[in-house]
Parts: sequence; C-alpha cells; structure tokens
Amino acid sequence: MHAPRKFKKAFMAQLLVSLRAAGQASKSMGLRERRDAVRLSSDVAMALASSSRARAAAAPPQRPAPAWARALIARHAAERRNEALMRRIMGGAGYEMAAAAARGRKEARSRRIVRRSRRVCSGAAAGRKRRAAAGGGGCGAMAAARRMVRMRMQVLRSLVPGGEALRGLSLLSETLDYVVCLKTQVELMQCLCKGSRPQLG
Repeated sequence: MHAPRKFKKAFMAQLLVSLRAAGQASKSMGLRERRDAVRLSSDVAMALASSSRARAAAAPPQRPAPAWARALIARHAAERRNEALMRRIMGGAGYEMAAAAARGRKEARSRRIVRRSRRVCSGAAAGRKRRAAAGGGGCGAMAAARRMVRMRMQVLRSLVPGGEALRGLSLLSETLDYVVCLKTQVELMQCLCKGSRPQLG
C-alpha cells in the first residue's frame, strides 16, 4: 500500500508551496495557530495533489477528484478563520470554488439528515412489526452480522471526509485512497522534520 513516486513528488511540491504560504501568514500567530496552519496546509496540499493525480491518470473521460479530497477542502473552506491562508494556497478562484462547494455540501447534508430522520420515524414502527412477526427465528446470527457490518461502515463514514454520502464499494475505495494519501502525508512530514532538525555535533 504505497503511493506512486510521481504522486509523492507532486504532493511534496504542493506541500512546500502550502507551508511557504503558512509561514508567511504565521508571523503574528501563536503556537496553536501555527500548528493549525501547518495541519491546514498539509491537508490542502494532500487534497490538491490527489485531485491532480486523478486528473492526470484519467483517460479522455476525466475522472473527478476523489470525494474525500473535495470534502476535505470544502470542510476547511467552510471555516472563516481559514479563508486568508486558503486564498494564499489555492488562489482566489480556487478558494471561491471550494467555498461554494462547502455551502452546497452543507445544504445537501441538511437534506440527508431530514430524509434519514423521516425514514427512522416511519421505519421504527414497521421494524417492530417485522420483528414481532419473525418471532426470533434462526436468523439471529445473520442479523447480528449485518448489524455489525452496518455499524462498522458507519464508523468508516465518520472517519473519511465526505464518507457520509458514500455507500458500499465506493466507500471502501475512497477509504483506501485516503489511507494511502495519509500515509504519504506522514512520511513527507517526517522527512521535512528530519531535514529541518539542527545538527548537534
């Protein structure tokens, strides 16, 4: 489970641009704000590198950026305190697109919550009737297994940015891509830390 060398190079280039922008913005920041700026820079660089990788790998019908990358950028763009730094990293037009996507995601999420609550309210009575009719037959193990898989998928949806909207195989595919990118992010940040450590001799 390794990221291709080409992706690592693109990620490192984007990360250095992002960290340079964060460094210019961090002159008046405290320690916590600097930590948040580095995290934001790293996340945005990872998402942008992943998006450019998807565009480069696509044949003529272009593949869109991964859902987690779009969701991660939209999540950061939704917070007003990130606006100045994200404008520096992404440029004005890129930030505006991300902010518009964040507003759209918020509206879509609200609609999903309303639909889910309606389903739960109407399905609760029907579920009680089904369980009463089944009378606790021999399918208890299957039901428990399904419930466990559903719970684990729910946990996965909460961990992957944009996972709330994904189902089944698309969720697993996005999770795998996200984990590979996170691993690459950690490796690159470790390389940067090793390179910036003062040599004691």
